[in-house]
Formats: sequence, C-alpha cells, structure tokens
Amino acid sequence: MKLSARLILSGALLLALALTFAACSGGTQPEATPVAEVTEVPVVETTAAPAEPAVPILEIVGETESKSLTMEDLKALPVTEGYAGIKSSTGKITPPVMMKGVALKDLAELIGGMDETKGFNVVAEDGYSITYSNDQIQNGSFIAYDPATGEELKNPVELTAIIAYEADSKPFDARQDGILRLAIVSQELKQVTDGHWAVKWVNKLEVKNLGADWVLLVEGALSKPTDRASVESCGAPQCHGTSWFDDKNQQWAGVPLYYFVGSVDDEISHEGPAFNRDLVKTGYTIDVISADGYTVTFDAERVQYNKNIMVAYKVNDNALPEEYFPLRLVGDDLEKKEMVGMIEQIKVGLEPLPATAEPAATEAPAAEPATGSFVITGLVNQQMGFMEADLRALEVLKINAEHPKNGAQDFEGVSLNALLDMAGVKEGAKTLLVTSADGYTTEVALSDIRACADCLLGFTNTAEKFKLVMPKLPSNTWAKEVISIEVK
Repeated sequence: MKLSARLILSGALLLALALTFAACSGGTQPEATPVAEVTEVPVVETTAAPAEPAVPILEIVGETESKSLTMEDLKALPVTEGYAGIKSSTGKITPPVMMKGVALKDLAELIGGMDETKGFNVVAEDGYSITYSNDQIQNGSFIAYDPATGEELKNPVELTAIIAYEADSKPFDARQDGILRLAIVSQELKQVTDGHWAVKWVNKLEVKNLGADWVLLVEGALSKPTDRASVESCGAPQCHGTSWFDDKNQQWAGVPLYYFVGSVDDEISHEGPAFNRDLVKTGYTIDVISADGYTVTFDAERVQYNKNIMVAYKVNDNALPEEYFPLRLVGDDLEKKEMVGMIEQIKVGLEPLPATAEPAATEAPAAEPATGSFVITGLVNQQMGFMEADLRALEVLKINAEHPKNGAQDFEGVSLNALLDMAGVKEGAKTLLVTSADGYTTEVALSDIRACADCLLGFTNTAEKFKLVMPKLPSNTWAKEVISIEVK
C-alpha cells in the first residue's frame, strides 16, 4: 500500500513537470480558459463636500430689523482697538491690555442706528445683561481711573465701548471670557474703567428704550451715589437679582433692599458679608424716600436678608412707567401703601463713619483688606482675595464625590487646604466660619478640613460663584454661593 501511494505521487509530479515545460516551450498550448471582457468604468468627476456654514456668534436685535454675525462678519467691519482694564466694585485693579474689536456705535449702524432715547442691552450667554446709553455708545461717557491708585482721573480721556474678539493679538480663552467680551478702550495706557461694564461671554445686543439716566443716593455710615448701570449689574439673575409677580401677573425685577443697606452700613460695601447683622441689634431704621418726599420707614430687623422687599428697576423687562420711574419698592412682605415709587434716596439711620486719620510716621501701615469674589480672613498670616481667574490659575482638581442629597456627581475646584496654606493659618485656629452671598453661615471644624484631601472650593456654571464640595461631611457644610471663609 505504501509503495502504490508513492508511485501515484511520483506519477503526478512527472505529469506536472511535463505540463510546465510544455508551457515554457513553443509547443502546443492547452485551450485557454475564457476570460470575461472588462469594460472601462467611466470616471465620474466629484466635487469637494461644501464647507459647513460659519456659526453666528453675535445677534443684534433692533426695533425693526435684526442681524446675526459670524466671526468673519465681525472682522470685516471697521476695527477699533485700544487699551482696556477694569476697577472692580471691591477696588481691585486689572491692568489695561490691548484689545481689538468693533465699536458699539458701528454695530448700531447695522440695524439703522439709534437716537438718544435708545441704548444697547448687552447680554451674556449665561443671561447676565447690562444696558449702555446712547451717550455711552456714541461718546464714550464712562468714568476712568488711574490704574496705579484707583483714583478717578481728573483729566478725562477719550473712551470707546467695543465688542472685543482679541486681547494682546490673541483670541480670548472661551472658557474664561467667552468668544466675545465688551471692553472700554482708549489710546491711553494709564486708565481703567468700572468692572461692571466689562461683560464676558457676550452673544447678543438688544436695542432698548431707556428714558433718562438716574442716580440713587444711598446714605448711612457711608454715602454712595448709585447709578443705573450699577443697579442693573447688581440686579442680574446671576448676581443679586430677584423678581416678583403682582396681582396682574406683571413681573417686577430688581434687588432686595437689604443689599443697598449693606453697601453703606459699615466700611465693607460689597465683598464678604456686606450686610452687618450685628448692627441690626442697635435698632436702626431705613427710610425709602420718593422724589415728592413721600417716605416709608422700616426697622432694620424687618429688612435684613428679606428678599420679599425689593427695589425694582424694571417691569415686564422694560423701564418703569413714568409714575414709578426710576425705582419702586415692591414685594410680598409690603402693604400697598409701602410700595413707594419714584425712589430717589435710601437713608440708613446710622452715624457716618469718622474720616480715617493718617497713620503716624512711626506706625506700620495697616494691611490692605482682601478683595475679590471669594476671600479668606481671620486668624491667617495674610488675608487672601481671589477672583475666579486667580483660582483657575492654581491647581484645579476634578473629583467624583457623593453629595449627601443628590448622590454621586463630578466636581471641579481648588483644594481648600491649599488655599488655607496660602493664607497661612495661625496657631490656635479651630474653626472656619463660611458665609454665603445670601447671608447663610455655617461653621466647620478646621481639623475636619485638614483631614479631607478632597474638600474643594468648587466652581459653578456661573462666573465668580463658588460652592463648597465637602465629601463625607454633613450636608449643611456644602454651602452655595460662598463668598468668604473666616478662620477662627
């Protein structure tokens, strides 16, 4: 059997070799296997897929027409550039840098211009808005300050409000500033303007009927004339704004009265716990005075942290009608007779603070108070104040933690322990007093924070608003809208 198999294989090999040699020689060829005829496929010319249309980044809403502009559209308009910097409400100076964009007055021309009774309501992506008058748009009527001293400039400089798309020849960081932001620019390097004009994340301009500009005089331990723009800035929903519906379902928007009181009741006019709760115990009163002299008086205890007594500056998203303009007191906790309109003064019954004496030559200068959207004070070597940009410049941590009420969530922020180390906690400190923008306070043992590597000052979806992220600690320590921590 084995021999037969070998013979068969040998025969097969010889046959294969014979066929191979025959194919290589000029001998008779075996009949070729038919091959299908190949027809030439016509070449179809193709064109590149059309580019996606540019996305509009700025909407301009006029009374009769509107425009949606892409970045390309903006850059095709006349360019205005200059130096812009800001002075915050707490006095912090952000030095001027070169910014480039399009002037508001040039953007107004795209929708037919506007007269002196109109202005632009500049709106940010998060809903924050502030209105610029025609005088500010056309003539740059803003107050400017010396960036070195913070003092108002005695000799005005030429200013222009622009929608900026570049700073120092670079696009803005979309996360920090948005694609566009409003800036007040000048050819003068040594000037800054009020920070509430410098709106970030701008995406819309709306033409608004303004009526006359106005100033509210707020007097107490301090005297603080407060203009329309400051009230509107404070009244944004992301800041201290609130609203109230009357019996006709009209929506009134404004700022709780206690915020005005807190701006003048002591030397802390904005940062930290501005409303001084300890002074309430003295029993002072608050007068809200109309242009015709009509006055409504409140006890401080009734007003403190009461969001149902508010100073309204608009109704149904418009300026107040003539019988109430510019401001009216409204809210659920008021009787009809207490809803005074045409408010021109708020008088807080506290003695004016004495003028600060110049320190003697031998005295060390007093430490500057911390300023910023979040401050650390108390038993520390150095009081610290931070804006969100300052915090994001530090090491930012991202964690997943179990919220006591809402379950597991992702959080982003800066280590509380790192911030305390920067301030330098003094020996003997035991607790942290945490204060929120609405006056809420909670105390946390310093030892609990030191044992918590994941405890954060967390970022939120709203710029300059922070929350505490406190893994494995009680729910009352997870404070929202945190503005200060006092080490005690």
